[in-house]
Amino acid sequence: MEVDSKTVLYVEDDPAYVLLLKRALQRSKLENLPKLRVVTTMEDAVRYLLGQTPYEDRFANPLPSLLLTDLRLPGKSGMQLVQWVQAQPQFQHLPIVMLTGTALDEDIVLAYQQGVNFCLVKPADVDSLVNIILVLSVYWIPPPTKATI
Repeated sequence: MEVDSKTVLYVEDDPAYVLLLKRALQRSKLENLPKLRVVTTMEDAVRYLLGQTPYEDRFANPLPSLLLTDLRLPGKSGMQLVQWVQAQPQFQHLPIVMLTGTALDEDIVLAYQQGVNFCLVKPADVDSLVNIILVLSVYWIPPPTKATI
């Protein structure tokens, strides 16, 4: 399975926060902005990752290099999505970042126990989100290649 090094799958049901993230990406001034693919539920995220309808076109919907998910989703939670991803051999190396609106210690501890790479409290302002994006950009900016002589 070919992974697109610049695609981020973002699972978020709040359109205002999706807009905030898109704005922060633009303000980050990164040369290599990721292709952001947004779904609103765990079920849609699973369909996307598996390439099921309506996401079967892998050119339009490439496998992501990063899964960014909200903790609280309609229906099944972001935590259930993390558990599902970790149970799939083909996705065990997919980095997962969980965003949460609450800073409950037990949620954060559980997220790390389930295999989340980073668990972050959602910032309310664009500038704080820009800083997070700059740190996360390591997942979609390819490493420098050695010059051949």
